[in-house]
Amino acid sequence: MSARDLAVVTRFNGRLFWRDRTTLTTSVALFLGLGIGLPFMMDRLRPGNPQFVLDQHLGVLAMVLLIATFSQIAITLSARRDQLVLKRLRTTGLSDRAILGGEIGNLVLQSTLLTVVISVALYALTSLPVPRDPLLFLVAVVAGATVLCLLGAALTAIVPRTEIAPVMTMPFFLLAGIGAGGFGPVLDVLPGWVGTVLGLLPTGSIVEAAKVAYAADGTLAGDLRAAAVPALRLAVWAAIGLVALMRWFRWETRKS
Repeated sequence: MSARDLAVVTRFNGRLFWRDRTTLTTSVALFLGLGIGLPFMMDRLRPGNPQFVLDQHLGVLAMVLLIATFSQIAITLSARRDQLVLKRLRTTGLSDRAILGGEIGNLVLQSTLLTVVISVALYALTSLPVPRDPLLFLVAVVAGATVLCLLGAALTAIVPRTEIAPVMTMPFFLLAGIGAGGFGPVLDVLPGWVGTVLGLLPTGSIVEAAKVAYAADGTLAGDLRAAAVPALRLAVWAAIGLVALMRWFRWETRKS
């Protein structure tokens, strides 16, 4: 896979992304609406409580990242597979890695840009503090978005047709919202083991790593130690996604 091919496919998918009205509604508008709206509302309900706003922001961020990456790539690749677009792309001379990598790279780029937009908006409109280590926060978002894209692409192997893809991704959205705190302190009323299990999800690792970036004090060595566990969990999920892609990803419909 050449860097040029990857850049070409990423740029092409980026153009399609911003021209697709359905994507703009279900991904971009929902990302911005939930990402800004819920933390803003919570800040008005509990003024002067930056920690509460931070928890809400990171929980909702995990949810919208899942929508913009995991769900979006599962729907997009399923549609292109069923329309035989993926099959035709393979005849252009592009490698399989460039085709999939370009789609993943595009969604990671778009979701990162949208994260920056909602973060800046919340810094201006609410009591949300600016992260102590913005670079670590950005790395957590990019790494998390990449892992979620890998898993979403792998999910297409069991998606029978495009119309079913949104339904099949919905349970993951609900689990991510509960585990990451996007729906509020739901875990407080559930058994402790539920929170432990949901914390193993990649969205839980994104939140945990992002919280390190917001810690009030710390050193580089301390940040690396604190972020080591969520980074390891993300690496495990990335490996699972890669293996699943290599073994079960389908470029054509079963009927063909």
